[in-house]
Amino acid sequence: MVQLSEKIISLIKDDVVSILYNSPKALFANEVALEVRRDKEFVKKLLLELKELGLVEEIKKNSHGIEYKERRRWRLRPNVVDAYEG
Repeated sequence: MVQLSEKIISLIKDDVVSILYNSPKALFANEVALEVRRDKEFVKKLLLELKELGLVEEIKKNSHGIEYKERRRWRLRPNVVDAYEG
């Protein structure tokens, strides 16, 4: 596996945030992975790092209130969206 520099990883994280910002709905990790052309596990790792930084939030339930068994959807936190727009 190719080792990516911190600069490249930071740029990919920026792309992930941009994709989530431009999406009107929360996305699954595989949908984000298709957009950034990376594998799902790598994107999931980046999303978890962004969650620790407080930039994204993980959605564990569907619109009917039923919890997902395996998958999670992701979206930007409202305060991050406000910061982008303000």
